[in-house]
Amino acid sequence: MADLTNDEIHALGRSVGLDIQEPELTQVGYSLNAILEAMAAIDVPGANGIEPLPLILLGQEAQDEF
Repeated sequence: MADLTNDEIHALGRSVGLDIQEPELTQVGYSLNAILEAMAAIDVPGANGIEPLPLILLGQEAQDEF
């Protein structure tokens, strides 16, 4: 996977309400790209064959989220 660019990272941040500016943008880029690279190296046999399930919060947990 190619590294995310500063423009892509800035757009991702804005999508969740963060306005990341320099010099933090470059540091976030280094960290985020390192995390993505490390995650790509994880290979759990059979994990890709498992269908993900939605997260359903019940009771107090659901109220705390809102």
